[in-house]
Amino acid sequence: MKVDERRCIGCRACSAISESISISENAGIRSITFRSHDDTLTERLIEACPAAAISAGIAAEIITLTFRMRRCSVCGEPFATEREIDHVASCFPEMHKNWLDLCPECRRDMQRRSHAWQCIRIRGGV
Repeated sequence: MKVDERRCIGCRACSAISESISISENAGIRSITFRSHDDTLTERLIEACPAAAISAGIAAEIITLTFRMRRCSVCGEPFATEREIDHVASCFPEMHKNWLDLCPECRRDMQRRSHAWQCIRIRGGV
């Protein structure tokens, strides 16, 4: 398996498939370490990678990539890599940028508040 460092977005999709891929996050940096593994997994890894960063071939035994993480605009917690957010934004250009700047928990909270206000308006409370 080969990993194209320029294409990898640090999304962690590969780590769900192979135990030879490890993730660590510290101080707003995500590190992904790829270790050599059973070649039967390579095809599944290629299919899982949304950025087409994984391909078949011979590569170094161990490679570690590091990514700067985006911090939530509400709570300040790091939640995704900058490259991952840019990739999503390019796939869904109609998505509001402020939505992409929120971590999943703050998105859910904002969605719940929006639904609550809609219910209040429908019931004539506002």
